[in-house]
Amino acid sequence: MKTHVPVMLVVAAVLFSCDFRDARDEFDQQLEYCTVAENNGLLESALEGCRTALAIAEQHGYAPEVISGLLYRLGRMERQRGRFTEAKGLMERSLAIEELSGESTAVILRMLELSLCNAGEGRWVKGAELLERASSRFDELEGSDRKAAAGALRLFSVRLRGVGQTATADRFQSRLESL
Repeated sequence: MKTHVPVMLVVAAVLFSCDFRDARDEFDQQLEYCTVAENNGLLESALEGCRTALAIAEQHGYAPEVISGLLYRLGRMERQRGRFTEAKGLMERSLAIEELSGESTAVILRMLELSLCNAGEGRWVKGAELLERASSRFDELEGSDRKAAAGALRLFSVRLRGVGQTATADRFQSRLESL
């Protein structure tokens, strides 16, 4: 019986290795499918690919930044579809991961997205609180991320001014001008 134990361990190791390789191949394929579909404006297909990739990543214990990145992508797509509750849940999970890792830019982007999700639900004051927390660090952003931050500041400034929140609107306008 003792001679069978090492053989069984070797067989188990080989099967695990094959399973992991197969999962990695499937993950890569789903991630590519998600990217191509998203780049072509096919959000339903992109969501399907990213959800499948996320399930594989979670099942196989991928690195937290991989899982956070997928949650962020899914959240952005859900927000674009107007599904703000779903988007917020995904963004909150991603933000929690990023806050533990200490990745500053990722935290800022998650807070920015959460502010836009709240805006989509008509919760402008709640969204403004998140945007204000993030805006102090917008100088760390570059390129399209910086443009997105500027767009959010502009949007909130206009909307908050319209609902009598002029002090916050003025702070956002001032922050926008300094970007």
